[in-house]
Amino acid sequence: MKPPWILALTAIFVVTSGAPGWSKGRKPAAPPELPGMAAIPAGEFLMGSRPDDPEIYEVERPKEQPQHKVWVDAFAIDRHEVTNAEYSRFDLEHGRDPRLRCPECPVTNVSWFEARAYCAHLQKRLPTEAEWEKAAKGGATASPKPLADYAWYLSNADGIAHPVGKKKPNQYGLYDMLGNVREWTADWFDAGYYARSEPKNPPGPTAGTRRVERGGAFFLFKEGVNATIRYNHPAEFRLYFLGFRCARDV
Repeated sequence: MKPPWILALTAIFVVTSGAPGWSKGRKPAAPPELPGMAAIPAGEFLMGSRPDDPEIYEVERPKEQPQHKVWVDAFAIDRHEVTNAEYSRFDLEHGRDPRLRCPECPVTNVSWFEARAYCAHLQKRLPTEAEWEKAAKGGATASPKPLADYAWYLSNADGIAHPVGKKKPNQYGLYDMLGNVREWTADWFDAGYYARSEPKNPPGPTAGTRRVERGGAFFLFKEGVNATIRYNHPAEFRLYFLGFRCARDV
């Protein structure tokens, strides 16, 4: 019969070897639950448009350049724009645009302050401009083709926004990043910011008078519906073509 001290050590080994810290074959921790959101991996991407990109407006080109490398930490972002139905649960008195009244249409006529408050209510936030562009590009370097498979814009939208999620998603599983309605981001707008932008997790300018909005909209030509064009308005504006989606740290 084995001495008691050997039996005790054997019991300790059996119990602890099944614990997470002792298992050689332990699987990595599962990613956090992110209902309705997609996890965007950390990494570097090229922010801004190429100098020779033929699919952008010439008048907008200076705001989108120089194209530069940016590192963005991992984050999560909503798979689709916040809808009328979702926003109504937060603000019962919000008036829907008469052209976009369907519950699953993207909410519009929301100021930057209201969009930020909605995200905060859900323990989320607005995405930074860099996060938004990384998510919109989906790991690609050019707009998806054919664009009509992925976006509502002038040629196929019939002058209105449409329920979210009806077009193909990009490589990150995100819908309507291009077209449908523009989307508020967290950043102040500065046309020359790219020339001095930080290379890692750029927060945008420290002050300004207008906030960046991205993605184009249903009434625009294809040149105005891409992942690099930088629209902007004062934060208090409420517009029939401007909505948002939320992000969060992971």
